[in-house]
Amino acid sequence: MSLVIRNLQRVIPIRRAPLRSKIEIMTATHGLCHLLGFTHSTEAEWQQMFQKEKAVLDELGRRTGTRLQPLTRDLFGGS
Repeated sequence: MSLVIRNLQRVIPIRRAPLRSKIEIMTATHGLCHLLGFTHSTEAEWQQMFQKEKAVLDELGRRTGTRLQPLTRDLFGGS
């Protein structure tokens, strides 16, 4: 997988390397949940996947000092 980040605005500087890293941690966590059989087709399924994704990202955040949220955070009205 490749990820291209282009900053099309000039007002706010964006450091691409940290952004890329966070996105990869998020895309990998979300994909891993799918590989483990979690889905988000219904609100009940989303709730289970969201909780698993959040738990993984919270633990990674505890170890690395980052704060990341699941990709599907607002899919069914938020958590």
